[in-house]
Amino acid sequence: MPSSPDQHAPQRERNDDQMEFKPVVKYAAIGLAVAALLGVEYATYRVGFSNGYVEGVNSGEVSETVNVIAVDNLRHFMQISTADEASLLETVRNRETTLAWITEPSVRQEAEWTLAQALITRGLTIEAHPMLQQLLPAEQQCTDVWLRRSLLAARALVEEKHYAEAEYYYRYAEAYYTAQKNNDALVSLIAERLAYLPTFVKDDTELHKALTSYAKQAAQLGPKGKELYASLLSWKGRLYREKGTPEALQKANKCFELALREMDTTRVPELAGASVCVAALLIDKGETERAAELLRDALTRLGDNPSGAPYMLQALRDLARIEQDKGNVDAALALLYRAEGVALTHESPQSAFWNCLYDQRAWLNLLKGNPAGALIDFENALSRSGELPILRAQPLEGAARSCIATGEIDKAATYLTECVEIRKTHFANDPESLGRAALLLGQVHDMRGEVQEAVSMYGLAADLLPAEENEAGEDRVTALFAKAYALAQLRKWTESATVWNDLQHMLPKDSKRRREVADQLEACKLKGAVLPDEVDAEESTDDQS
Repeated sequence: MPSSPDQHAPQRERNDDQMEFKPVVKYAAIGLAVAALLGVEYATYRVGFSNGYVEGVNSGEVSETVNVIAVDNLRHFMQISTADEASLLETVRNRETTLAWITEPSVRQEAEWTLAQALITRGLTIEAHPMLQQLLPAEQQCTDVWLRRSLLAARALVEEKHYAEAEYYYRYAEAYYTAQKNNDALVSLIAERLAYLPTFVKDDTELHKALTSYAKQAAQLGPKGKELYASLLSWKGRLYREKGTPEALQKANKCFELALREMDTTRVPELAGASVCVAALLIDKGETERAAELLRDALTRLGDNPSGAPYMLQALRDLARIEQDKGNVDAALALLYRAEGVALTHESPQSAFWNCLYDQRAWLNLLKGNPAGALIDFENALSRSGELPILRAQPLEGAARSCIATGEIDKAATYLTECVEIRKTHFANDPESLGRAALLLGQVHDMRGEVQEAVSMYGLAADLLPAEENEAGEDRVTALFAKAYALAQLRKWTESATVWNDLQHMLPKDSKRRREVADQLEACKLKGAVLPDEVDAEESTDDQS
């Protein structure tokens, strides 16, 4: 009888238990499977490497592709510097993107410098300035290459008149030279910056501060630095002298004398200018011999240097003054004619120098007895003076004196009338000069028969000229004499007698002119003149009676 299914069930279960894998066997099988998979992958890689990558590289296809990309990037970059300004500036603004293909920092830095240099070449240094500031390595890491680049940027900015930005690069170079202890280069750097300093610093106080700072720095930079120091002192002295106040002139004198004491003019030609300025101060102090020595030495040092022309002209004029005071009129004139020759190539036709030169030379010609030559120079001076009263008053008087000497009385009257009006209006603090001009105009009126006008001018002169016993005091006496005679011409006997009476008390009793005054006073009395004291005496006698 066949067995039932239930009879065999336990036996099947036992067979299933006997076929189950143990954990070790199971994990070993998994490991073998993974290893087989990796083996297949490696085999695939090796086959691909051998048959694909290596074959591709050896065939040149990959290299060609890489080279094409590199060349395209390089060509594009090289074309940037020749692009129009707008494209170049756009590239600089977006350089993070434009130059992203350059990953090496040092190469990227050089690429950005190339962009900056392209801007500098086109006169766009100020636009390159922000990028340049980022490019410059730290001062302690500066090299000769970056020093030259910083100076290139500085000079380009100066050329474009961006002085404040230029100072950034000059200070960078200064730090490098200082670290290198290169004193000669530092001196040259200061001198280079001084060239634009007056344009960069407009305020006088700030300019003086800058010069003082540079002078202190220069004084510590060896022999060449001391020479620059002396030049800077001379510069400061000139600035003080231009102010013209007594305090400023005193400071100028100290600067010039210190500059000359520190350095010989043979080693620093610029100090010839300081010599000229010191000489002018010495002339004012009466030390003319020392002044003349400095001036002659300066003239030999200045030579044909255009920058020294203003000092040469001043030296020639001051030396002419010294020769004139010595009575060497011909020598003084020779110096002034030489000054004219120098000025023809160095002074503009509008310069006030011409007025001063012609006026000075005209008075010398007048002193020499050459009124015709003097008149030419005086009229040249007037033609160069424009309408400036300060430049016209003196040559107007000189031209009038020359006209009187040449017999051109009407012309003299015209010159003197303008002279008196200018002195009345613009020179109230110089009454003596107005009095002198009024006396001369009175004499011209007398010559033309204009007696009443002459009396008026003589009276003005007498009121303004001092009474001291000197040349000006003598002019006052002359004005009173002329006024008294003119009043007598008008038959104003009492007024004339009053003037004669005043003169009688001014002159020494034993002088010849005193006797002349007494005679004229008696003549007026004979004509019926009555003096104030005599009127008082008559009234007193009437009261007593």
